[in-house]
Amino acid sequence: MGSSRKVVAAAAVALMGWTVCQGTGTAVADPPAAPAPVDLWTVPTAPADSASLIVAYSFGNRIPAGVDATRVIGEPGPVNEALAAAVIAARGDRTVPVYAQTEIAEVLRTRYGLTDVVSIDPERNADGTLVYLSTDGVAAKVAELRGAAAASDTAAVVAFRDHLWRATRTTAKRGFQAFAPAGVTMPGEYDPQSGQLWTTSPVLYLPTDYAGRLALLK
Repeated sequence: MGSSRKVVAAAAVALMGWTVCQGTGTAVADPPAAPAPVDLWTVPTAPADSASLIVAYSFGNRIPAGVDATRVIGEPGPVNEALAAAVIAARGDRTVPVYAQTEIAEVLRTRYGLTDVVSIDPERNADGTLVYLSTDGVAAKVAELRGAAAASDTAAVVAFRDHLWRATRTTAKRGFQAFAPAGVTMPGEYDPQSGQLWTTSPVLYLPTDYAGRLALLK
């Protein structure tokens, strides 16, 4: 998000507050102080080696030809491969626990030989069809697995660049001290061949993500 758009947004919020005040008919000597601008872009960071665990959120997938995408989990695809590389960079030579959505966990196991990764998998309906977890659904599962430890956990969050703010904030809402690992590059290039349509371009993805960010401010 460009700085000029942030300024415009902050100015709009301030103007709305001033307009409401004027509409009351109450005389005021000075305009009200402008509210603090809503920050929907800044992601908290901390050194990767300060994390007691890593939580990795997938982004899109690839659906092989002839596969029923309602029943079979897609292949990781290039974005989740890049997210797996970010997990490895954040973990370094430490043995902190890694909780990763299925597509990332698969790459961590097959490409990097990470045998202790905990895969956060989609659920299934009674008829066997897949129910993909939301960002909050993943965070909730990790919190459940961590139990009482979540209250003191420091979670390094790995996610697609445009998803990182929401992924970090959602993880924090589930009781973790959550941050992006400083110095670790998150992938930001969309995959137009993704099997999840909303992850194929910023035009399709960002409106939903921004709505999710606003909901987290409540």
